[in-house]
Amino acid sequence: MAALEARVARLIRDPATDRLEAEARALSGSLAGSGPALALLGEIARRRGDAAAPELLSRAVERSPGLVAAWHALALARVRGGDREGARSAWQAVLERAPADPVARYQIALTFQEERDHRAAASWYEAHLASHPGDARALRNLGLSRLAAGDATGAVSALDEAMRVDPASTAGWIALGRARVLAGDPDGAIAAWSRARALDPALVEPLERSAAVLATRAALPSAIALLGDAIALDPDKASLRFALAAHRSSLGEHREALAELRRAVALAPSDASGASALLFEAQYDDAPASRDATAAAHRDWAARFADPLPPVARTRRATRDDRLHVGYLSPRFGAGPLASLFLPILERHDRSRVHVTLYSAHAHEGAVASRLRERADRWRDLPPDDDAAARLIAADGLDLLVDLAGHAPGHRLGVLARRPAAIQVTWLDYADTTGMRAIDFLVSDAIQMPPEEWASCRERLVLLPCRFAYLPFGPPVPPETGPERGIRYGSFNRHAKLGHATLDAWRSILEAVPDARLALRAAAYAQPETVAWIRDRWAGRSLPVDRIDFLPWLPLTRALAGYATIDVALDPFPFNGGVTTCDALVHGVPLVALRGDRPIARQSASLLAAAGHPEWIAATPDEYVRRAIRFARTPGLAASRAQRAAAVAASPLCDVEAFARRLERAFEAMVEAGPRGDRVPAPPIEIA
Repeated sequence: MAALEARVARLIRDPATDRLEAEARALSGSLAGSGPALALLGEIARRRGDAAAPELLSRAVERSPGLVAAWHALALARVRGGDREGARSAWQAVLERAPADPVARYQIALTFQEERDHRAAASWYEAHLASHPGDARALRNLGLSRLAAGDATGAVSALDEAMRVDPASTAGWIALGRARVLAGDPDGAIAAWSRARALDPALVEPLERSAAVLATRAALPSAIALLGDAIALDPDKASLRFALAAHRSSLGEHREALAELRRAVALAPSDASGASALLFEAQYDDAPASRDATAAAHRDWAARFADPLPPVARTRRATRDDRLHVGYLSPRFGAGPLASLFLPILERHDRSRVHVTLYSAHAHEGAVASRLRERADRWRDLPPDDDAAARLIAADGLDLLVDLAGHAPGHRLGVLARRPAAIQVTWLDYADTTGMRAIDFLVSDAIQMPPEEWASCRERLVLLPCRFAYLPFGPPVPPETGPERGIRYGSFNRHAKLGHATLDAWRSILEAVPDARLALRAAAYAQPETVAWIRDRWAGRSLPVDRIDFLPWLPLTRALAGYATIDVALDPFPFNGGVTTCDALVHGVPLVALRGDRPIARQSASLLAAAGHPEWIAATPDEYVRRAIRFARTPGLAASRAQRAAAVAASPLCDVEAFARRLERAFEAMVEAGPRGDRVPAPPIEIA
C-alpha cells in the first residue's frame, strides 16, 4: 500500500488528468474503496469542479491519513466550495505530517487574506517566509496584509524585499507605492509607480494613483497632465474623468470641469456621487442654467438615485422622553467650517429641550472632532453601506434628522433617501435644494431664498433671519502698522471660487487703483508649479500678477493673523464665501460682495445683512468694482477697524445663543407641521 500511495501522490501532482483517469480505472475491483483509489477519484472530481470532490477526498484521507497529497487536494476542494475553515484544517493536517511542506502555510495565509483577517494572514505569511525567505509572491501578499491591517511601515518593508526578489512585478510596484503613501513617503510612492509604468507603459493605475498624490500636494498641473495620459490609454474609465474634473475645478477652470463631469456621468450613469458632483460644480458656473433647469436637474438626480429607495423600518424610543430627539449627519465633523458654524450651536443647545445625536459619515481626529464628540449626547460612526447606516439611525427613534451636506462632497443622501427619521431636514453645507422626496425641509433665509426661488425647492422652506451664526476664533487681530503703503485687498477663499467673472472684476479694480496689491491665501498655492501655472493664465487675462501675492494656506489661527495686512476683503462670485466672509467681518475688515442670481451667490449678502452692513452689497459687477475702488479712497479705514469689529461681534451674525434658540423653535415647528410627503410644499415657515 505504501508504494501505491507514493505512486498516487505523484499522480495527484501530475497536471495530466488522463493519466489520473487511467490509474483510477486500473484500481477498480478490490482496491476501488481504498484510500489511494478514492484520492484519485476525488482529485479528478476536483479538477472537473464536481461538488462530490470534498466527500471523496475526506474518505480518502480517512483510509490513508499519511497520503499528504490527498490532504492538499481536500484543502483545495474545500476552498472551491467556500469552506475556508475546513481547508485550513486540511492544511494543518499536512503540516502535522510534513512540517517542511512548501505551500501549506502560504495557503492557510491566503484563506485568511480572502476572509480579510489580515493580521492572521500576515502571521501565516511570516511563518511561511521563515522557511522560504525568497518567495516573492508571499512577500507581496504579506505586504498587502500588513497594509490592510494598518501597518504601513511593515508593509513597505515586506514589499521592498519583494521587489528586490522580483523587480519585474508591476503589481508589486503598485502595491509598494500604496504602502509608501500611507507611510508618509509620497515621492517614494510616485517612484514606485513610475517603475510599474516603465515595465508596462499601457498601465493606467500608476498614472491615476500618482495624479491623486500630486493633487493632495497641490501640484495640480502635473496631476492634470498625468490624468490626460491615463485618459489617452483608457478614455472610457469614468474615475479618471471625475478626478480630472475635480482638479480643473480646483484651478478655477469650471467650464472645462463641467465638460469633463458630463463625460464622466455619461460613462458611469449609475454613479450617484458623480452625478451629485455635477450639480455641485454647476454652482461655480458664471453662466448658469435657468433656475427651472437647475431645479429639474436636482429632481432628476433624486428620481434616479433616491426617490425609488424603500424606507427602512423605524423604531419607537423605548423610554419616554419629552425632549426633541435630533440627529445631525455630516461627513465633516472635524476642523473646517463646522468648527465655526455648527460646534457653537451644538454647545448652546438647550439640553432640557433637545437631545442630540451626531452621525459621522467620515472618521476625523483632532481638537474639533473631540469637542464635537464630548458635546453630543450620543455619537455614531456610520457604516459605509447606506442601507446599514439607515437602519442604525432608524433604531435610535429620532424625531428629526438634519443633513448637513446636501450635494456637497462626501454626502450620504442615500441614507436619507431610506427615511430613517420621521422628519428630515437639510441645512448648512449646501445652499440649494436636494430635489429629494424624502427630505421635508430646507433651512435657509429670505435673502438666499427670496420668493422667486421657492418653486425651485422640493423641500418646504424654513426661513431664519440668517442661515448661519458664526463664532470667531479669538479676538480680532489689529491692523498692520508701519510706513504708508497702497491699499491691500485680500481674499482667503478657496482658489476654486475664483472664476472668470471674479477675475474680470478684480482686474478692473487693480487697474483703477495702481498702487494696490491683492493678497490671496488658499491651499492651492502650496506648490510653486501651481502658482506659476495660475500666474501664466491670469497674465493672459491681463491681470497684473506682479501685484498679486499667492500665499499658501496655514493652520487657522495663523491664517487669521493674515487679516492684519488686509484693508478690504473681496468676495468671490458666483460662489460666495461663507466662513471666510465671516472671518473678514469679525476682524473689522470691510468686505465687498455681489448679490447674485442663485442661493450660493447671495450667501455673503445674507451674512453682510446680518452683520449690519447691507451697504457693502453690490447689485451688479460694475457696482462691485466701484465699491472696491471707493474703499481705496476712503480715509481712516484702519482707524475705524476696531469699532467695525466690535459692532460685528455684537450683531445677529455672531449671536450664536439666539441662533440656537431659533433653530430649536424651527425644529419644533417642523415636527408639528409633519412630513411633506407628496404634497406641493406649503409656504415657508418663518422663524423670527
